[in-house]
Amino acid sequence: MENSDSNTANVPSNSDSLSLNNAINPRQPNSNSDCWLREFIKINQCPQREDALENQLNDLSLVAEKLGMYYAAHFIKNINTIKK
Repeated sequence: MENSDSNTANVPSNSDSLSLNNAINPRQPNSNSDCWLREFIKINQCPQREDALENQLNDLSLVAEKLGMYYAAHFIKNINTIKK
């Protein structure tokens, strides 16, 4: 039974044009600099969130840290602090 109220109905699959598997070709496939990309490609598309921007930025900074993007995470945290 399909739930028409679900916001997961329009989530792109790995075969869609939004798929990073086909859209991104790292320059050096075995370098440490693209480790984040290999890990990112493993993650399935999530449904769209509709919570507050501040909540999404907080979570995005955690994701950036987890993927080793410390400068980006720090930037997002600073923007979120200024915004408050």
